[in-house]
Amino acid sequence: MAGEVLVVAEQVNSQVANVTLELLGEGKKLARKLGSPLSCFVIGHNMEAAVDAVIKAGAEKVYLADHAELAEYKTLHYRRVILDELSSWATPPHTLLMGSTTTGRDLAPRIAAFFETGLTADTIELDIGPYEHTSGIDQTKIGYFPECLYASRPSFGESLKARILGPWKDPQMATIRPGVFAKPEMLTEKPEGVEIKKVAINFQPSDYRITIKETLREIEGKIDITAADVIVAGGYGLGSADGVNLLKDLAACFENSVVGASRKIVDLGWMTYPYQVGQTGKTVRPKIYIACGISGALQHRVGMQKSELIIAINRDPDAPIFSFADQGIVGDVYHVIPEMIKQLQEKNTSKLAELKVK
Repeated sequence: MAGEVLVVAEQVNSQVANVTLELLGEGKKLARKLGSPLSCFVIGHNMEAAVDAVIKAGAEKVYLADHAELAEYKTLHYRRVILDELSSWATPPHTLLMGSTTTGRDLAPRIAAFFETGLTADTIELDIGPYEHTSGIDQTKIGYFPECLYASRPSFGESLKARILGPWKDPQMATIRPGVFAKPEMLTEKPEGVEIKKVAINFQPSDYRITIKETLREIEGKIDITAADVIVAGGYGLGSADGVNLLKDLAACFENSVVGASRKIVDLGWMTYPYQVGQTGKTVRPKIYIACGISGALQHRVGMQKSELIIAINRDPDAPIFSFADQGIVGDVYHVIPEMIKQLQEKNTSKLAELKVK
């Protein structure tokens, strides 16, 4: 049997992050294909609620490192705890998954470097399957690998999707952006029989080389774009920064709504990075995504393609976005959006339930 599928949990204020729950849901699928257990490594302080959450999300075994020094993420402390534990295993994890977040992007490469294994960053698809390596400079890598982690991500200027494999050494690692996978259906009660192993903690003097002076969170009162029910996003087709105000007017017609942006207009300075959707921005799953003047290139598509309803507005009838949008309007955004606002205001449609796919 292959080694465990291990998800390294992320937490903020002792509460497990959504990306961890998403990875547990997807990790369970991988574990079933491998016939291996799904485990979760929980690190922090006063983590009882987080442990309950990961178990209800599907974790069959939990490794718990609970210490006051671990309350906030610290690169060297977290690295020490994880590597000390995994180094003691007779069989390493087959798959190790982390969120492609500020924490994950800092910690995952350090784990991969220690094990001298590969790491696929910003993955958008995961699967298990066979691979046969038949040639290469290194003859020791030739062979058939029946249980290989398939990790796919955009490449070649984010215009194509590449499947990346690294079956020669476990753990096979990947980081995944928040929102790429759906959260699993949570159990109402914690199942019995789940093993919770308390991990030994042995910090070394070298782990204190880095000191956390202050941790800054998002400004209170601002809507988190990943939590919005409706996103009205703009692209280069807006023509100028003035078009952003039009997006805001349309977004104001809905509750729990926010504007979004393509990478192009963020690069131009029309909107700021926290509102960017796509491979190099946020991955979102709103109930309604209205794309205004966005062509629909792959790097943007991977950040919003799992929205429940996608409405595209673009002057170009051949724009790629029309190939995957649920509804499309060919027209100038400066003509279409004012008419949409007018009709929405006339019908007083501030609730999402009043905008349905016909």
